[in-house]
Amino acid sequence: MAATPPSTSERRAAASAQPPSGPQHPSRRTAIGVGAGVGLAGLATWFGVRVLGAGGSDAPVVPEPSASATETPFVPREWMSGAAGEGVQDGSYAAARGSDLDISATWFDNNEAMLALYTLQPGEEYSGWTKPLDVAVGAIDADEGESWADAAQGAYDDRWRESLTRLRDAWSSRTSTMYIRFAHELNGNWYGWRVRSGEVEDFKTAWGRYRALQQEVFPAAQLVLCMNRETVRDEEAGDAGIDWRDLYPGDGLVDVMSVDYYNQYPSVETDEGWEAAMVQTDQWGAPKGLQGHLDFARGVGLPLAVSEWSGNAEEGDMPVFVRRMHDFFARNGGTGAGELLYDVQFNVIMTGPNITVPDQWLLVSPDTRMPRSRDEYTSLDW
Repeated sequence: MAATPPSTSERRAAASAQPPSGPQHPSRRTAIGVGAGVGLAGLATWFGVRVLGAGGSDAPVVPEPSASATETPFVPREWMSGAAGEGVQDGSYAAARGSDLDISATWFDNNEAMLALYTLQPGEEYSGWTKPLDVAVGAIDADEGESWADAAQGAYDDRWRESLTRLRDAWSSRTSTMYIRFAHELNGNWYGWRVRSGEVEDFKTAWGRYRALQQEVFPAAQLVLCMNRETVRDEEAGDAGIDWRDLYPGDGLVDVMSVDYYNQYPSVETDEGWEAAMVQTDQWGAPKGLQGHLDFARGVGLPLAVSEWSGNAEEGDMPVFVRRMHDFFARNGGTGAGELLYDVQFNVIMTGPNITVPDQWLLVSPDTRMPRSRDEYTSLDW
């Protein structure tokens, strides 16, 4: 594995910051995409065996519909389907699933990384990427004394302006869209830009400042408001928790709603479990299920993206989750309000001092611990 810049690592491992029984989120590896070549030779070999071996076929397998009302035959709709992590850079991921990636993603998860933009630099993973790209950037670092109250007063405008300027310049003459996922998963408790219950209005004011800067500096980009699937409150700070819908800053300030959605807490093991998960709400009454997030996007007149998703090997190998995610995307694809604009499968091997399960989310790989889910994914028409 290539060496990775330590400055792109998170301050804490996200998973270790939360109790094992509660909702968790994967930490990012130290520098997403750097070192992605690990296992690629194996992935290419596995792909060759899968497609060219005895009885193999590269034709997509259409899953049998269930008896569920939501599983009636339908005509698939168009959406951008992508992935990040292992196999993306050299094309092995696309070869394994039998179709090109429409979009990918990268992360700059702290104040230094949002200026350094490591994976966009010459010779790095996305220096030559010409397709749409979801770029997650940080916002503030409460662990270093920064606050949304100060952000609302413009304390970090200079840093945000510089980050946007560097993003624009790094994107240069590329004509595809950059989707900037600013302050992603702000309703969780693991990032330095987490929003606590008493900070909602300051956050919304600060978001408006960032939006104005983005429109001035990099108007060709799209600004994405990305939620964790459900709110996870900051118990150590005595936080009361938030209905994440209250974080929506207002019309004209967001281009795309987004959610990061992993198969866990509870895990989807059956079609019935999927149906139940779609209508779940969290303890503040906000949507937790994917359908609820789509409905909210429709209500505010925006498309929805699923900027990160995967199975969780620690929970088990559950191919029904992969199949139903695909069906959800295909049923709801489109660019309009309440339609699914893009998905990014999180196929990332994580690194960092606090990472104990680096392959937890790895799906499309000969090294996955979810082989049935992988086979389901690669059998579908993306």
